[in-house]
Amino acid sequence: MSNRNKIKNLSYIALYVAMYVVLKYVGNFIPFLNMPNGGSIELELIAVCLASYHLKWKGGVAVAILSWLITIVLGFPMYFVHPLQIALDYVLPLVFIGLSSLHIHYINLAPKNQMFVSILRAVLLFAGILLSFGINAVSVISAIMLSGATYAISYYYIKRKRYFGIIPAFFLKYFATVISGAYYWAEGTAAGSVEAWSFSLTYNLGYNLVTMIVCSIVVPMLAARVLPKTNS
Repeated sequence: MSNRNKIKNLSYIALYVAMYVVLKYVGNFIPFLNMPNGGSIELELIAVCLASYHLKWKGGVAVAILSWLITIVLGFPMYFVHPLQIALDYVLPLVFIGLSSLHIHYINLAPKNQMFVSILRAVLLFAGILLSFGINAVSVISAIMLSGATYAISYYYIKRKRYFGIIPAFFLKYFATVISGAYYWAEGTAAGSVEAWSFSLTYNLGYNLVTMIVCSIVVPMLAARVLPKTNS
């Protein structure tokens, strides 16, 4: 890679880190995006996903780590219980998302499978919203509307071969937070118990599902239209 391209990629990394910080600020100012006991619907991960597909996995991981360090410097709220908890709650989830481009960029699915995947995304978003915000009139109506939009957009981009490998990265992120919840956020002797695992699996599922679907819809839309191509 030439010096010019290195400088260009460093500039892009800085841009994505700034985008991450701005989206995190926006997310913090929207109360319903934040869960009561930690965790949130993380709009800022859109920046990390974009960086991974634009700058490949090394650039994605660089943006992930730098973004986390910058948020510490800027004083964003974080919870520190144990070094392994920090890794499981913050570092590893971001790194997994930064590695998104190591997964399949898109799959050339048969028409019936395109519809199935689109329906599955809509159902997962619906379930994630209800798990995160509870079952009430507002959440149900919002879930129905957003799930319908998700189906339409998802089907369009899968049909155009824009099926990004964000989903496996989010499952890795989810399991990291589940392990942390089961061992470091359970009270006293409950750590590692069946009850702790059950609560952590459920609690961390909703907001991770919603974030995953948001990223899997928004990132292909942006990548198809605005991402420049870099020489690597």
